[in-house]
Amino acid sequence: MYKMVNGRKRIFYLDFIRALAIILVLSAHITRLFYNNAPHSANYMHLVAPMINVAIMGVPLFLMISGALLLNRKYELGDFLKRRYRRVLIPFLFWSVVTIILRIFLDNQAPSPSNILTMFFDDYWYVWMILGVYLFIPIINAFIENYGIKGVEYFLAIWTFVIILDTAGLYPFHNFELGNFAGYLGYLVLGYYLSNKEFRISDSNMAILSLVVLLIITIFSMEHTVSISYMKHRLSYYGYQSIEVVIQSAAMYLFIRYFSQSSAKTPGSIKNKIHLFFKDSFMFKIIFTISTFSYGIYLAHYISLYSFKWIDKYYFPVFSHNPLKWFPIILLAFLVITIVILWILDKIPGLKNITGAN
Repeated sequence: MYKMVNGRKRIFYLDFIRALAIILVLSAHITRLFYNNAPHSANYMHLVAPMINVAIMGVPLFLMISGALLLNRKYELGDFLKRRYRRVLIPFLFWSVVTIILRIFLDNQAPSPSNILTMFFDDYWYVWMILGVYLFIPIINAFIENYGIKGVEYFLAIWTFVIILDTAGLYPFHNFELGNFAGYLGYLVLGYYLSNKEFRISDSNMAILSLVVLLIITIFSMEHTVSISYMKHRLSYYGYQSIEVVIQSAAMYLFIRYFSQSSAKTPGSIKNKIHLFFKDSFMFKIIFTISTFSYGIYLAHYISLYSFKWIDKYYFPVFSHNPLKWFPIILLAFLVITIVILWILDKIPGLKNITGAN
């Protein structure tokens, strides 16, 4: 379950989930590029639309990891906020300026004050969301310390109920902010819960059950996305605050956790060999690098995104071609270009803070 790296214990399945989460976030952005630029033929639309139903899990998984690592911990309020905000804000301010400049030159954005302000908020909505979430972590942390796992279950019961109402269009208090009850904060609590709750099912059966649920929900969501997107002529899918995405993300989280745990208990089995391939081979170095630079990858990947949009517009219409062929190539390019940039910056004295490495 643990992996020693540079003398420090790393929880392997959390590193794996974090690496997967940033890959899914990049995939979501690439999916939208393909959908918005591909010829409006049924064949390409049906190939592109379902990809978003896998990619949508990226943000929830990121939040769930934060909950697993930050909740039910002992820390002083001021020190916690100082450390978390410094880690988030320093690289964010640097890369947001880089992205704005890039958009002005490559995306033909007007350099007016109002447009710059819009770009500053739009591209990095996740950062603004996580800054707000951090304000509530000390409050939720104290609540969990006081009430334990039963308090967590109480919170999640309310959160899930409100999300079900909202998904079904039955949320009655439209003048009362839904985010207070069913916002992104719930994913942090869910991540803590799924990392610490001991279920009365064997690790192997939990892995199987989670995988079955994950596949069923994902297939159902894909069918919904294809049909709705085709009717509306735009990419339409279940959002982060829908019960489908909550169940899907929780199932993915549980599958990775319990597959990792059950594999470690069955030496010599096929699943153990698969697990060791990711944990004890060259693959771990790749996973660890992506995990370590995950926040920086999110911030800096807009260099690749707007560069590829520029290439698509003026030189080669890559997003008008078969996504089954070009999607993995572009995703790999996004990852490699961004990681190389961050790795170089990480080696330059004084610039390590802007890489977002954890």
